[in-house]
Amino acid sequence: MSYGGNADPTGIQVTFLDQTGAKSVKAVIAFSVPVSRILPNIITKMNLPTTSPDGQPMSYSLDHKEGGRRLIESHTLVEAGVQNGDHLIVYPEVVAGRS
Repeated sequence: MSYGGNADPTGIQVTFLDQTGAKSVKAVIAFSVPVSRILPNIITKMNLPTTSPDGQPMSYSLDHKEGGRRLIESHTLVEAGVQNGDHLIVYPEVVAGRS
């Protein structure tokens, strides 16, 4: 499977962006790693908050900018159709609290 120029034989080269585009992190993600294992590391590297301003826990999802769709956490980037050089947007989601 080819991922275009400058492909890394160990994984897919991608750029992670926060939803505003102000923060970005370039990384090579191993072909076999699911999205669920990528997110915690990227959240830490991008120094993104884990709680909302009112103290509610936050979770994040990844959107494939070029593919125009949200990635499924159990899928690898290969399974999601992500290619070398693509951009993944990290979107925050506030987890509903108890009433």
